Formats: sequence, C-alpha cells, structure tokens
Amino acid sequence: MEQQKDWYRILEIAESATEQEIKGAYRRLAKKYHPDTHVKDKSNIDKFNDINQAYQILGNTEKRQEYDKKRKQTQKAEDNRNSTKREGNDSSKADFDFQNMNKKFEEFFGFHPETKDITREDKMKIKKNPLDTTDMFERFMGIKR
Repeated sequence: MEQQKDWYRILEIAESATEQEIKGAYRRLAKKYHPDTHVKDKSNIDKFNDINQAYQILGNTEKRQEYDKKRKQTQKAEDNRNSTKREGNDSSKADFDFQNMNKKFEEFFGFHPETKDITREDKMKIKKNPLDTTDMFERFMGIKR
C-alpha cells in the first residue's frame, strides 16, 4: 500500500486551518525553500515541490475535501489493522503459559520431562521408558522373543 504524504504537516498547519492560513503558510514556506535562494542545496527542491503539491491540494476546496476523506479512511483502516494485531498478540500470549510448561508436558505425554517419572500409567501401559520404541522395532523387523 502506498504511503500517503501528510500535506498538513508539510505546510505546518492544523487540519482546521482556514484558506487564509493555508495561503500564508504556503507563501512563507515557498519563500523559505525556493530553489533560487538555495541553488546548491538539492534537498530544498524536493521540499519546495512538496510544498507546491500540498498547496495545490489544500488550497482547492474540492481536492481538500477528497484528501480529507481518503485520509480518514486510511486512518480507520490502519486503526483496525493495529487493533487486530494487538488482539491477536494478546490472545496468543494468554493461551500459552510458559510457567507451567513442565506440567502441560506431563499432562500430555504422561511423564515428567526432567525426572522421566511416569505419572499416568494408564496412558503409558506401565513402561519404564515412555520413549522406548523397542517393541515397535521388534514387531516391524519380525523379531520374536
């Protein structure tokens, strides 16, 4: 999405500025950043062009209303996106508790991850090591004991 320039900030005026205030700000800034007064400084040309473009939009009532409408829509969309991100981040943090990770591991796998003690024998069918795959390997290879 293209980042829209803030013409009010470029002209250094408030959104509620009158036509006279816009015109005065434009004249003051155009005089300050005019390329003829700063021949060697190329950054002033860009600043001057932005000032001219801002005045063309904000100085024209119809263009200003259209700009304000687009600006509000963009701001609403941004606010919605930010609130969705915040809500998503909050809920994901609330779902996973790092303090009780060992307890959750023990509930799911049936043994304590550090001591390897079996806590849920009904789930583990009373094996010494819950990660022991000897039976599965022997069945796969056809080894009979």
